[in-house]
Amino acid sequence: MEAIGQFRVKSWAEHRRHAPHIMTKPLLLAALTALALAGCGRSDDAHKPAAPAPASTPAASAPSAANSANAPAASAPAVSEAEQAKAVDLARAAIEKYKLTTLPQECLSFVVDRADDTHNSIEVLENHTPACGGDPNTAPRVVTLLIDKDTGALQKDDPASGEYVPLK
Repeated sequence: MEAIGQFRVKSWAEHRRHAPHIMTKPLLLAALTALALAGCGRSDDAHKPAAPAPASTPAASAPSAANSANAPAASAPAVSEAEQAKAVDLARAAIEKYKLTTLPQECLSFVVDRADDTHNSIEVLENHTPACGGDPNTAPRVVTLLIDKDTGALQKDDPASGEYVPLK
């Protein structure tokens, strides 16, 4: 240790030996700050999920694993606007009749796809708006319905089995 004027100067090693907590607190705070900033960083638009397609346009989303057996073929023609409107009307009625969700109709979005030659699928998603609440960057799936184009018969996906089951 060296005395300079009236100040006492310690070597770095001596200082660390007598006051180790002085360095651990700033290091801990720096580490916590870095961790917090890494978790709260801005995300760019490339990592945000796409907004659900309105019912008036064909969806280009990938089929879920639960109904991959009923997924549309790559060459399946697009669903016409008239078919989409009819499918959405049937889905809205089924949601009310079978109480498939407690969400109000204005808080739901519908994505209509061709499942196969005789069926259309309707993916019902939560619509997170200021009025409905929820994270606007997400659109959780409520249910997927399968509609027979000829008879209008409806089935819903069963998450446990991965199959479609008749509505009851």
